Amino acid sequence: MKTVQKILLLAAMLVAVQLTGCAQTPETSQPTSEQEAASASSSLPESEPAPAEDVVLDYDEIRTIAVYSASPAVPCEGYFTMSKDGLWGLMRADGTELLPCVSAAPVSRCGMEQHWIWGSGGNPLSWEEIEALSEQLTASGDGSICPGHGGGGDMFFYNLDSEGRDPYALDASALRWYRMGTPGDVFPMEEELWDKYGLILPVFSAHEEGEEGDPAYPSEPVEDENGALYWYFCKDGSGLLIPGAKQALWFLDEELAPVQIEEKWAYVNRKGEIMAKAQYSPTWESDSFTEDTGPRYAACLQNGYAAVCRDGQWGLLNYSGKEVIPCEKQGVAWEGTNLWIKEQDGWHRSPLPA
Repeated sequence: MKTVQKILLLAAMLVAVQLTGCAQTPETSQPTSEQEAASASSSLPESEPAPAEDVVLDYDEIRTIAVYSASPAVPCEGYFTMSKDGLWGLMRADGTELLPCVSAAPVSRCGMEQHWIWGSGGNPLSWEEIEALSEQLTASGDGSICPGHGGGGDMFFYNLDSEGRDPYALDASALRWYRMGTPGDVFPMEEELWDKYGLILPVFSAHEEGEEGDPAYPSEPVEDENGALYWYFCKDGSGLLIPGAKQALWFLDEELAPVQIEEKWAYVNRKGEIMAKAQYSPTWESDSFTEDTGPRYAACLQNGYAAVCRDGQWGLLNYSGKEVIPCEKQGVAWEGTNLWIKEQDGWHRSPLPA
């Protein structure tokens, strides 16, 4: 439950770091190599133009951006966070640098406004320089740097204490929507949320225990008889139970979703069948607003593909669970519109494999 606690404490943490970020729920479509990021045509004042196809990016890492509009986080489309010498910045998916690599934590976005969380853990720039960069982002249509506000987002759980719940069957009346806040609140599932997050939701079973300052907050996930903490609830009232699942991420409109089994990540289809076995490492979403503690999640599919890491080598997984780029690369980055592959001399933008 660390992700939820992190969102609930965001307002207090922002007082310390003075910066925060924004929300964006990705939209999906059929895989194509011709899509461009929605903001690629805009130009940041006094910044370098988007690189040509043969330009090489000299970053150590390029990572998917976590959007804290929900728990677990959802991936951002159109932008990456990138690092150099252990510090992080922001770039458009086409390679245009928007914020320099000076943040101790990877750039992320919060669930309130179109704002970037950038500068956590210290920032060598002055407030005047930060405000100037934020104005440039706004002018180019790339959001802004947040001056600080509270967080919010959506989480779904199965209420084991729901009045009248059938204990011998999956009961749709026990599905709950927890709207994160300070404090949060619990509601029955709403129709519009199926439209927002897709027809299959990652959930956990929990009791109505609450916690100090937030009596609506559910208990820690309750493990089922198959050792799973997380599972999926479908709009048709059925469930997808993945034995041993310790975490489950989003399908949204995609064919596969990542599920953590023990220490590794697998990919399951919309029937709950494992299409890519549990062999992948986390690739995005850091567990801290103060420094990069390392990624926690495997990549969700975006427009039919996901960058995956196996035994320290990177590849690209498609919607059938096949590595269309085998895990033999130094780095692969994909956010739904642009593919970057790391070679010996740096990061190259690449077309999707045929």
